[in-house]
Amino acid sequence: DGNLSTGTLLDYLMPTSAEIPELTIGHLARPAANPLGVRGVGEGGTLGPNAVLAGALGDALGISIDTLPITPARVWKELQ
Repeated sequence: DGNLSTGTLLDYLMPTSAEIPELTIGHLARPAANPLGVRGVGEGGTLGPNAVLAGALGDALGISIDTLPITPARVWKELQ
């Protein structure tokens, strides 16, 4: 009938182990078709935010951050 059954985000429940399908993990044992024979492991999505945070912190404080991870000690050292 087109009635909305989820009026707010509170109507969505947190998934539990009962809703998650069983996982099957497999390993690929043949080289990729590139000169080095290597494959990526999906880390691309985790690299960008670190650089963005380093740039934002550097801009906000007027310092240069060119190594990761950003630790309080490293920020303090750059501020001195």
